[in-house]
Amino acid sequence: MSLKSYLFILFIIALTSIGSIVLLLFYMNPLAPETQKIAFSLMGMALFLSGSSIFAPIIFFAKKIYYRGDVSVMTMNASLRQAILITLGGLAMIFLLYLGILEPRLIAMIWATLGCLEVMMQVMD
Repeated sequence: MSLKSYLFILFIIALTSIGSIVLLLFYMNPLAPETQKIAFSLMGMALFLSGSSIFAPIIFFAKKIYYRGDVSVMTMNASLRQAILITLGGLAMIFLLYLGILEPRLIAMIWATLGCLEVMMQVMD
């Protein structure tokens, strides 16, 4: 797959996910008990998809600047994987904040675990 098509697909995913977020915000009442679970699960999926598809090109272009243009599609794969982990960490922090758990050591442990997962995946590549 070429890099342009990869970025185009990520752009389409970001647009549709942001559209889903906007539609969920304006047309679904998350405070009603009968729609609360589905609203939060759909919003979580939309935030995950939009966050990871927006962070991936940002990380990729930062790597492109850092490596002075010597990047490939494999760099985009790694950037997407890192964006997914960053988005998971952010959503975990939002979920803990929603539950009222404000423990800095737990948040540090989540980020350390995600960092170890990334190192493990880099070793496997």
